[in-house]
Amino acid sequence: MRDTVNCDRGSRTRRRTITLRAGVVILAAASLAACNAHREKGVKGWLVADPTARHPILVGSTPVVLDLPVARGSYGLAQNQGYELRHFLRRYKQKNDGPITVAAPSGGANEIAVMHALGEVKREFQRAGISRHEVHFEAYSGTGTAASPIKVSYNAYTARGPECGDWSDNLARDPKNIPYRNLGCATQRNLAAMVSNPRDLVTPRGMTPRDSQRRDVIMDSYVRGESTVAQKSEEEKAKVSEVSGGGAN
Repeated sequence: MRDTVNCDRGSRTRRRTITLRAGVVILAAASLAACNAHREKGVKGWLVADPTARHPILVGSTPVVLDLPVARGSYGLAQNQGYELRHFLRRYKQKNDGPITVAAPSGGANEIAVMHALGEVKREFQRAGISRHEVHFEAYSGTGTAASPIKVSYNAYTARGPECGDWSDNLARDPKNIPYRNLGCATQRNLAAMVSNPRDLVTPRGMTPRDSQRRDVIMDSYVRGESTVAQKSEEEKAKVSEVSGGGAN
């Protein structure tokens, strides 16, 4: 009986020890999980604090193509085609997104007419101030089509804004004051829609030369010891006095 009692006590002691150890392991695992969760949420909060990282603008390159059909027997571009080409080249100059490609049909029934039209295309490039180093000419098979077009193209940058409207966060209860998911999304989307040249989002353009004419005038007056204040006529002074209330009774 004594041996049996001792065995039972020993078994209960071992079970308690195992249970305590398991409890310690569970508590330690829970503590580590809580620390990791807190750390992850904290890091995520710092990362999403920048709306440009939370709602990025996707900038890509899209080909812009102008087709100029050339009819057999014609001697150059039609009048409306000249307008379209000039407008196309103005847009290219504003974008300035790399080389421009001219693909001309070859071997078709309109091959002679294409040669005349290419001469006009080159002259339009010269009028627009586009050097020949910016233009790449290539040929493609124009057989099987009566009026194979001259294809003028270049790659333009495009900007696509983020999709907004995620209001899944509870803004009424945020004890950690972490930026909510939709914060800054509308600003990023509007910027992508309004930017004149999406290339500026990738590589900003250089500054234009400063206008030094007025600066030189002021510096000359300063060196001679004269007043650098802009001179106003008596009429301008009277208008300023009326606006400031100097002429009121």
